[in-house]
Amino acid sequence: MRKNTYIITNDYMEDRMRIGIILVFLSCFSMLSAQTYCSGDQVSTAHQNISHEVCAGFEGYETGDTFKLSDYNGELNGGNYHIIFIDMSASW
Repeated sequence: MRKNTYIITNDYMEDRMRIGIILVFLSCFSMLSAQTYCSGDQVSTAHQNISHEVCAGFEGYETGDTFKLSDYNGELNGGNYHIIFIDMSASW
């Protein structure tokens, strides 16, 4: 009876290991495919029209205001062109 118990436990551990490896593989793959834009890309008009909340007021914006990237696009704001460098990083 003990021999069968060991076999069941061994198979159980092998199944858990396979599931763990698959989860690690899928999470790594999902992180690699999460990036939408790369250096030098132009932000699409649809993404430019998404509203964002200001969390630290700067250049005429107060904390809590909303803005769109299209506010800085000369083709959409009446000819006032800007170049924007977006640096996003997280420490978590």
